[in-house]
Amino acid sequence: MRDDTVSAGKQDWETGGLPLREDDGEREFSGHACDVVLMDAEGADILLPRAGVGNSALYLIHAARPGAFVELPAGWWSVLVPLAGTVSAAGERLRWDIDAGRCLLWDRPLRMMGGRSDGRWLCLCGPMEAWIRGGCESRVMADLLADEMACPPDLVTRLVALRAMLTAPEHTRDVARGQGMGHRGKAAIVRSVFGVAESMHAQQQGLRALIDRCPGRSHRRKRWSMQRLLRIRHAIVSGHHDGRMSLDRLSRQVSYSRGHLARVYHSVFSETPSECAIRMRLQRALWLVEQTGLAFCDIAEYTGFDSQSSFSRAFKGRHGVTPTQARARSRDAGCGAEQTRRGGVRPAEQAPLHV
Repeated sequence: MRDDTVSAGKQDWETGGLPLREDDGEREFSGHACDVVLMDAEGADILLPRAGVGNSALYLIHAARPGAFVELPAGWWSVLVPLAGTVSAAGERLRWDIDAGRCLLWDRPLRMMGGRSDGRWLCLCGPMEAWIRGGCESRVMADLLADEMACPPDLVTRLVALRAMLTAPEHTRDVARGQGMGHRGKAAIVRSVFGVAESMHAQQQGLRALIDRCPGRSHRRKRWSMQRLLRIRHAIVSGHHDGRMSLDRLSRQVSYSRGHLARVYHSVFSETPSECAIRMRLQRALWLVEQTGLAFCDIAEYTGFDSQSSFSRAFKGRHGVTPTQARARSRDAGCGAEQTRRGGVRPAEQAPLHV
């Protein structure tokens, strides 16, 4: 692994005081343009600068090869968006397998690796100062919560457009000649970075509405409590594949007693950590039943149930059908989709699959 920031496709744009008054619809932007560095993880692995180095730059990382590995330093905010396949991410004893259609917003050290067969992804990252310098409002950045969530509809479009700006031939020639970017080019970069932060901010509106349920005498303390509870939820989500969860271990992570953690978690998310873990296990079980041909006894063991009978009871209680019925219905839906593709059935005639 290399400890530098040199990679194929890198574009290091000119900085400087640029009072922007470019109108994006009804939105006006004012501030300074920061460096935006494009890095393609196609050759050697990438290790970004350590904290305190390169704090004026944002990095847009594009990984287009299987197994591409990138490590981000402490003190950076990162937005990770898979374009295809699954991306594995890990940080501070937490781990995620993020599929296309999901995204991760994180504010701590992070390691990312694409899947073996297909794991293309984009990640916009950098220290808080670089985000603000790049066009984001400090209010918006202060409101963001580290979380794994559904990807906002416009986020992929914004990041892909930002990469296209950084690889435009005319910009590449100007930078090579030392001319830097023009006023409009910098304004477009600022609008894109601002749009990424705004998309994440809007996606978390419902989550921010729960902050008032958190313990604390001030909004700052309540927000801190929310972030601690989200770490518990992250631990449940990242550890639910083996079906085992220790409430003692989770409570130690946030310095709560078992009882206090259960009460606070329920008051915020309307379910206890144990109920959340069971829900995640059964959600994973549904995917395995519908998308794979694994035997039900193997799925029961994989998702942490003591027996196939207890798994079947819990599965029906959660999804309203037995595993056998769910698999049969999924196969019927797959046959209907194949007929639609061949022109045999119109989409409007297909019955929706309710679970």
